[in-house]
Amino acid sequence: MPIVTALVRPIARVWLASVSRASLDLSRPTGTPQVHADGVDADRILLVADGPSVGHGQLSHELGLAGHLARRLSALTGRGADIDIVAEGNLTAAGCLSTLAGMDLSRYDALVLTIGANEALGLSSLGMWRRQLVDLLDHVENTAYGVPTFVIGVPSSTSRIHFPRMLARIVDRQVVLLNDATAAVCVGRPTVTLLPFDPPLSAGGNRNSSKSFDGWASLIAPAMWEKLDIASERPHEVRAPAEVALQPAFDDLTALGPESEARINVVTALARNLFGTTGVAIVFRQGDDVWVKSSLGMEGSADARIAELYRLTSGEVGLAVIEDTSTDPRTAHRPSSGQEQIRFFAAFPFASPDGRSAGALCIVDSGPRTMSRREEGLLQALAGRVQEEL
Repeated sequence: MPIVTALVRPIARVWLASVSRASLDLSRPTGTPQVHADGVDADRILLVADGPSVGHGQLSHELGLAGHLARRLSALTGRGADIDIVAEGNLTAAGCLSTLAGMDLSRYDALVLTIGANEALGLSSLGMWRRQLVDLLDHVENTAYGVPTFVIGVPSSTSRIHFPRMLARIVDRQVVLLNDATAAVCVGRPTVTLLPFDPPLSAGGNRNSSKSFDGWASLIAPAMWEKLDIASERPHEVRAPAEVALQPAFDDLTALGPESEARINVVTALARNLFGTTGVAIVFRQGDDVWVKSSLGMEGSADARIAELYRLTSGEVGLAVIEDTSTDPRTAHRPSSGQEQIRFFAAFPFASPDGRSAGALCIVDSGPRTMSRREEGLLQALAGRVQEEL
């Protein structure tokens, strides 16, 4: 089969190029590449689209995939939906990586990637597809800070493009292999979801009708719904209960076992890698005592400063952030020493098994900085990992 694929590849690419030229005669959406569905607390979504997902045959993004997807999602979630669109008919995984490299992905609540069609229809090497998809998803995971990412499977050629029957059979076999490779790459990536996708043709067989795009959206939106509902629980709205955060510290916190200690150290290293901060520390409290249990990236002399910053903010409910210790009124009169140089501090609390405040996962940096809502959610999730070990 690989030999047949190699022999047929030039023919498939010539056919694909002729179809691509023909698509230039079709209308495509103009104007700002954004759509909006009314509703409160709108979910922010980035749609990266190739091939027909671009919206060929439509004059407005509202009538293409993005517009229908926004409305379908809004109807399911009860919230608004704002979708930014990056669309190019010949987009590949490598081109997608180049495009996303200059974007702040952490500002979105979800990413939707409809890529792979050009590689499948052009009978591209499966090895190259795997490598490029790994690079792309690695970049997304390292820069989007836990944003749910939906990779839309490549449908059969019959729902995308008119191929001669014999060529269609070979291309469809390539689609199956490519989707299998995509599934393997997505395994073990908790924020990435592969959505198998093979929509039927609309009445009349028009692949570029608004009704077809609505049919596509009806298949994608329900699969996104649950994860978007989780993502919508933004840290500035979902707080640790006040009765937990303000409880006296528990008196009977026992020493962690070696396995729990090891897992907590993994959380510390993971947090530093994800946030790119100078240091990370896990602070525990027992009565009036506060101590650093696990830290990374700082000299031991910084522990006292971290404990002090934790004490200053431990009365706050949920996330505590000091963007710049030199200007924040809580700390400006307590300058750090030249050795410590802690200018940024953020902490999210965790609780003991009986629900009382036990400490916090803290990140610190030598320079001032801000946190996106996605980073706030990530810190909360990592603090939850620490809590599971108590």
